[in-house]
Amino acid sequence: MRSITAKRLLTCADVGIPLLLALTIAGAAQAFTAPAAGDLGYDIYDIVVNQGVKGPLGFVAGVAAFLFGVSRLFSNIMVGIPTIVAAVCLIKSDTILQTFGMVI
Repeated sequence: MRSITAKRLLTCADVGIPLLLALTIAGAAQAFTAPAAGDLGYDIYDIVVNQGVKGPLGFVAGVAAFLFGVSRLFSNIMVGIPTIVAAVCLIKSDTILQTFGMVI
C-alpha cells in the first residue's frame, strides 16, 4: 500500500513542478527588441548579431551547413535533416529570436 502512495507522489511531482515552472516563465516572456545605439550591451549585440550572425560569416556558415546537410541527406537521413534545420535556423536566427519573444 505504501509503494502506491509513493508512486502517486512521484508522478504528481514529475508533472506538477515542470508545469508550474513553465507557467511562471510563460507569464514573464516579452518580445525582444534590438538595443539602440548607446544602450547597454549594444556593442556586444552589434558584433555578435549584426556583424556575425546576420553578416557574411553567419551567411557562409549557414550555407555551408545547408550544403553539408544536403550531402548527408542521401547517405544518412538522420544526420541530414537536423543539419538542414539547424542551417535554416542559423540563417534566420534574428527573426526566430524576435518571434519567440525570448527575454535576453
